[in-house]
Amino acid sequence: MSTGSESPIRSNDVSVGLTRRKYSMGLRPLGADEWSAWIEHDGEGWYVPLGTRDETAAQRQADEIRRQVRQHGWTRLGVRVPREITFAIFWLEAPLACTYSTLFTLPAVAPPVPASGRALRFRAALVESDVTLRRAIVHALESIDGCSVTGFGSLQELTDAPRRSANVDVVLVNRVLAPSSSEAPSHAVRSGREQPGPLMFAYGLYPSSDHIFMGFSGVEAGYLLRRRPLGQLFEPLEGAFASGRLLVDEVPRAVRRYCQGLFSPGVGGVDNSIRSSLTVRERQILASLQRGHHDKEIAVELGISPLTVHTHLKHIFEKLGAHTRTEAVVKYLEK
Repeated sequence: MSTGSESPIRSNDVSVGLTRRKYSMGLRPLGADEWSAWIEHDGEGWYVPLGTRDETAAQRQADEIRRQVRQHGWTRLGVRVPREITFAIFWLEAPLACTYSTLFTLPAVAPPVPASGRALRFRAALVESDVTLRRAIVHALESIDGCSVTGFGSLQELTDAPRRSANVDVVLVNRVLAPSSSEAPSHAVRSGREQPGPLMFAYGLYPSSDHIFMGFSGVEAGYLLRRRPLGQLFEPLEGAFASGRLLVDEVPRAVRRYCQGLFSPGVGGVDNSIRSSLTVRERQILASLQRGHHDKEIAVELGISPLTVHTHLKHIFEKLGAHTRTEAVVKYLEK
């Protein structure tokens, strides 16, 4: 598996299934009408846009990509086959808090051209070993107003290029490359320099938002997974700006205020109609699901029978429009 991606799915062969992806709007010429294929090989799976509305043509295209992936693998096809990527920045580890957005490798739609003379708000460095993914992420983040991004292939490359990394405010590093990534899924730490350096945040690359939750099931402090439009991906930093520039020392406080605000009634776009429709017991069960508990464990914890847990789960699925436990938790956390 490429070090630039994470997927909990494992397989020894390639599988293909057609689907339409709703988050393609504004990112692909055909938007949500375009067929995509789920293609998996050697433990790594991605949604691949197929460039057509015609189902028969899409299946032919998927079969051809399937053949190429089997023959060459994902790494060699990266420069020829676009992939849908969920890019998630982890701001806190307890609770696990991230903002995420959809982007595509080999983007077919250019990002909005920033207005000439726009004010530079902050500089970011991106550390990603996969050159195709690195170019796609930098391309996307550069479209965010006031954001300047420089890509690096490793932390060592970042350290060895002081001129390119000068005045960087924030370093974004792939979780699999981040220092102490085995100890915490996300972190914000000072870089290892004698002088105060930029803050470092981990990010992850996933086939879909569901895979974020699946990769961290069992986090006791809970989850805050928030889909944002690409232009608002750095929203947690907003409280750390003064006179149009990012104040690095204010970032940790701004991030915590942002996350705390989302749990307050009526703040952060919380869907109160959905929340109010959930009973106290249903919320308790959702909280247990967030901690990775199984039905029997939930039953013991709440003093009810497993059958009653199943009944509550059925009602939760109906209210949230979910079909699985993972989807229910993700939808609830996105509200």
